[in-house]
Amino acid sequence: MVSVVPGGCRLPDRLERRSAPAPGARAPAKECVISGKTIALSGGTGFLGCHLLPRLLAQGHSVVALVRDAPQQAVRRLERALEFADARPAVAALDTGRLRVVRADLERPGLGIDPPELRRLAGEVTEVWHCAAATDLRAPLRGVVRANVDGTRHMLELASAGGAERRFVHISTAFVAGDRRDGVVGEEDLDDSYGFVTPYEESKYRAELLVRSWARDGRRALVLRPGTLLTDRPPSGRGPRSPHSALRWALSRLAALGPRHAVERFAAVPDAQGRVRLRLPGREDGLVNLAPVAYAADAVVRLAGEDGGPGTVTRHVVHPVDTPVRKWIDAIAAQAPWARVELVEEWSPANDLERHLVELNPGGLRYGYHRRSYERTGLDRLEARDGVAAPPALDAAYLRAALSYPVRTGAGAARPRTGAPGGAEPAPRDGRILA
Repeated sequence: MVSVVPGGCRLPDRLERRSAPAPGARAPAKECVISGKTIALSGGTGFLGCHLLPRLLAQGHSVVALVRDAPQQAVRRLERALEFADARPAVAALDTGRLRVVRADLERPGLGIDPPELRRLAGEVTEVWHCAAATDLRAPLRGVVRANVDGTRHMLELASAGGAERRFVHISTAFVAGDRRDGVVGEEDLDDSYGFVTPYEESKYRAELLVRSWARDGRRALVLRPGTLLTDRPPSGRGPRSPHSALRWALSRLAALGPRHAVERFAAVPDAQGRVRLRLPGREDGLVNLAPVAYAADAVVRLAGEDGGPGTVTRHVVHPVDTPVRKWIDAIAAQAPWARVELVEEWSPANDLERHLVELNPGGLRYGYHRRSYERTGLDRLEARDGVAAPPALDAAYLRAALSYPVRTGAGAARPRTGAPGGAEPAPRDGRILA
């Protein structure tokens, strides 16, 4: 059965109480508004999704949020997520019908909804946006395939139900490029010849194949690939977690415990000045694409405002300026001034602390060697059309804030969930999907 909580309200043209743009973020110079749509959205309580939802409402769309929880619990999660996104006014949309909550299980055929009700729901929506995903980089392939591939298949069933033509907007990840280390990844590139660093990457690659196959028969699909998304906002106690929440927590806790803990717990050896040498794998000229989540949400909505016609259109949602790996490592090192962090190309762990730091970021043994960049022709063109200035490179202060995490060092300190680079809310350790 479909459980529905009606609601909605008309929001101002621009969201109230929006934060000042972080480094790398920018306010759009021109609204790209296409009103009158009803959008079914999965993942609306996730890290990227909770920033997309209020933007869709502000543009005049109605949103049907697909969630795995019972309605009352789902509403509470939406409220926390929107508060985290600094979009609390959007909660009022639950009162008039422009925002509704529908219970759905993305891992079950037909989203676990009775076929007549699935067709009824499909008849109400004009677009289907799939933003939910399992993003635990430590999860086995079987778990993330069930969530990310089967979940995509079941969302496509909603887009196809009743025979109407609905555009499918699929939030993928730039990491479908796998272990490709150099060159420019084209927006239409989808190639598994480089292999994959994590099962998560492979699952998202397989999901893109599904979407492309679905759109071959004259259907319309838009695939959007965010890079690594960050926020400099303080972590939320019960709201969405950023992809780097676990890393933020672990680094801050390690820094707070100090060098003595590193010596006693991990057998690290301090130098004469009392600093602990830490070697991490990577190359000094390595690059990583990092972008503030608010900028990515603006870019997603801007790209979705252009309908590319039948078939699949793919666009990267990435920052125009890649961040040097060295700069990212320096931000990590700033969390623990008592450590001396080095990048080494030929790496093997010298102690348990180095091994522990690499394990905090699954794929860390290989991501530090990447120097690839991403084509963003589509986004560049639309931003130029709308008079949006290029954002500056992320500075050291922003990166340090994105990695900081206030922690307690006692036994009661809470540990956040782990997550992945990309756009979705981090998943539980068992790989369950987060809708």
